[in-house]
Amino acid sequence: MVSDTPWIKSNSKQQAGDDWAMFELDVNERNVVVTGGSSGIGLAISKAFLQKGANVSNWDIHLTDEVKQLLDEYPSRFQYLEVDVIEESSIIKAMENTWGTVDVLINNAGIISKSPLESIRIEDWNRIYDINVRGTMLVTKNLVWKLRKSGTGRVINLSSMTAKIGLETYSLYSSTKAAVSNLTKVWALELAKDGITVNALCPGWADTAMKEKLVQGIAGIHNIPNDEAEELILEHVPQKRFIHPEEIAFCCLFIASTLAGAISGQELFIDTGLTNMFKPGVHATDI
Repeated sequence: MVSDTPWIKSNSKQQAGDDWAMFELDVNERNVVVTGGSSGIGLAISKAFLQKGANVSNWDIHLTDEVKQLLDEYPSRFQYLEVDVIEESSIIKAMENTWGTVDVLINNAGIISKSPLESIRIEDWNRIYDINVRGTMLVTKNLVWKLRKSGTGRVINLSSMTAKIGLETYSLYSSTKAAVSNLTKVWALELAKDGITVNALCPGWADTAMKEKLVQGIAGIHNIPNDEAEELILEHVPQKRFIHPEEIAFCCLFIASTLAGAISGQELFIDTGLTNMFKPGVHATDI
């Protein structure tokens, strides 16, 4: 019987004889750290965990109006800490002001940079690797001892569909996300003995501020209006739509839940089917 399993019994929401309680997204009272949680996907993730009763610490360099609203709405369960993920001293200071135990770490902080191969600038290369790869490593490295104290720790790294597919002009971004996906697999093996799972979420085109920049970029490349550029992008998307950030946040809730404990070292593609049929030529004029 599944209900006799120790880690099911440890679920505070599990009631005697109530088999359905096992299938809830049981993150209530869990301590969650979200990097880059002030906007876009990170903000949606922060909101999702707060709505499910978790305690959320947002590590970001931006204190946005949306974050201020959450601080007012959840004064006892939400905190904002100014953290630069490429500065280990900043991470250590934040760690000292976060809970003694961290149950879920979501490495969401990241930037995007695109350029044709011959135009890549080394300073752009260094910056995107610093934030997307080094930052992910530094945060996880410094929080792993708090995750060990949880007993059912979760690390969720935000990768990208571009970690899997080749996409013209994405040398910088896609290579950092491929690195994040591979780190996910390595850490899943290293931390398995501690009861910690490590997984990567690989979103496709999400409806965020980054999507607006994507549309504007494609419009400029092909010299077409923004609405036509959006249509051109969606021609390559089986579901013909952009992903809602809340859909990605829900996947975080699922991976963080008790019954997802057998999932580790995996990449979950949330891409509206895009990686199954991507065609070249959208991001460059000479394909």
